[in-house]
Amino acid sequence: MTDFFTEFEKITKDEWVSKIEADLKGKDPALLYVTDEIEDIYFSSYYHNEDAIKETELPGNFPNKRGMNKPNNNFNNGKLILIGNESSANKQALNALNIGADLLIFKAEKQDVNWIEVLKEIQFEFIQAQFVIQSKNEFDALFTILKEEANIQYNIDFHSDNFQLEDIDELVKNFKEKQQRFCAVNGFKIQQLGANAWQELAFSLSTAHEYLVKLMENGFSIDEASACITFNIGMGSNYFLETTKLRALKQLWSKVVRAYSPEHSCSYNCHISAVVTHMNKSLKDPHTNLLRQTTEAMSAINAGIDNLIILPYDIFSDNGESELAGRMALNISSILCEESYLNNVIDPLGGSYSIEKITEILGKKAWKEFQQMDSNGGIFSESILTNFTKSIHSKRALRINNVNEGETIIIGVNIYPPLKVTHNEWNLNSTYLGVDPLILEKEYKTVTA
Repeated sequence: MTDFFTEFEKITKDEWVSKIEADLKGKDPALLYVTDEIEDIYFSSYYHNEDAIKETELPGNFPNKRGMNKPNNNFNNGKLILIGNESSANKQALNALNIGADLLIFKAEKQDVNWIEVLKEIQFEFIQAQFVIQSKNEFDALFTILKEEANIQYNIDFHSDNFQLEDIDELVKNFKEKQQRFCAVNGFKIQQLGANAWQELAFSLSTAHEYLVKLMENGFSIDEASACITFNIGMGSNYFLETTKLRALKQLWSKVVRAYSPEHSCSYNCHISAVVTHMNKSLKDPHTNLLRQTTEAMSAINAGIDNLIILPYDIFSDNGESELAGRMALNISSILCEESYLNNVIDPLGGSYSIEKITEILGKKAWKEFQQMDSNGGIFSESILTNFTKSIHSKRALRINNVNEGETIIIGVNIYPPLKVTHNEWNLNSTYLGVDPLILEKEYKTVTA
C-alpha cells in the first residue's frame, strides 16, 4: 500500500504519551484514564495505532461484531401501541403508519382484548409487527388470527410472572415449520432497573442460551432455534458505550451459536430491537428529552440494529402519551434516516481504536459473567437470579446517589429545572424480577422533597 504521508514522521506511542503528559503541565497523568464506577470498567481517554486490535472483519463475517447487513444499515421505525380501548388503539396504529412508523408493537393494558377491532385495516404484509404476549390465552387468540402472517413477532418474555421456561414446550409446535421470533430477551428491562452495560449483556446472553437449549430439546436444529430468538436492548445516555454494548452483544451471540455448529451463516444473526426509554427522561423538560432521545437513537443506529423503538417520554405518565411526544419520537428516527442518512453507513465507528477497545473490554466482562451464570445453572436458576438481582441493586443505588449528589448531571432534573409547573406524574406499575423500573427524576424528587 502506498504511503501518501511520507513528509510526516511516524510518532510512536511513547513519544505521543510524552507529549500528552507534557501538555498536562504537571497535572496527574491519571486524569487521562477513565474509571467508571457504574460500568465497572477502566480505559484510557486516548489510544494509539500500537493499541489497535488487528483484524480485517467485514460486515456479514464471523464473529459478526459489524452485523449481518451488507448493502445498507436499514432499520424499522417502531411505535408502541398500548391497548386500553380497542378503537383508539386502532386509530393510533393507523395514524402511526401514516406518519413514519413501519413497525407496530402492541401491548394489551386490559383483559380480553377484541383483537379484530384493534387490527382492523392494518395490512401486515407490508409492515413489521410485534405483540407483547402476557398470557398463554392471549397468544392463542392472536395466533389464531395471525398465523398466516409472515412479518409477525411474538415477544414472549419467559422471565415474566405469567410465563415460565417450560411453557416453551407448549408453544414450539406453532413455530417448527415456519420460524418466527417469539423468544424475547428483554435486556432493556434489566437496563431500566439500573443495571450496567455488561450486566445487561450477561443477562441477555444467558437468557438467550437457555432459549436455544430448550428449543433444541424440543427438536429444533440450532438454525431453527436461533431464528426464534430476538433481543430487546435498552439504550442509555453514555453515547459511545451504548454503541460498543450492541457490537459486543453481536460478537458474543455469534460465539454462543457457533458452539452448536450451525449449517447456515444467517444463524449467527443477532436480531436487535433497540428501545429508547424513560430512565433519564423528565416530564417537565420535553425539549431536553428530545436531545436525549436523539443521541440514544444514534448510539443504536451506529451499532447496527433491526428495529428502533423510541418511546414517547410521557407514555408512562398520569396524563399518558401526548400528541407532540408521540410525533417527535417517530420523527427522530425518520430524520436520522431520511435526512442524516445514517441508514447508509454500516458500523461507522468500527475501526476506531477506542470503540474497538471498549467493545473488547465490555465483551470480556459480559462473557465472564455469562460463563459464571451458565456453569451454575443459568439465569433461570433461582439462586443465580437472586444474586444477579442483588448486583443490579448496587448499581441502581449508585445511579440514584450520583444524581442526588450532583456527580451525574441531568439537565431539567437536578440542574436547571424548568420553572413551569407541570401537573403530571410518572405512572409505571409494572415490576421486573420484583424490582420497580428506575426513573431518576422520580427518585431525585423523592429524596430531595
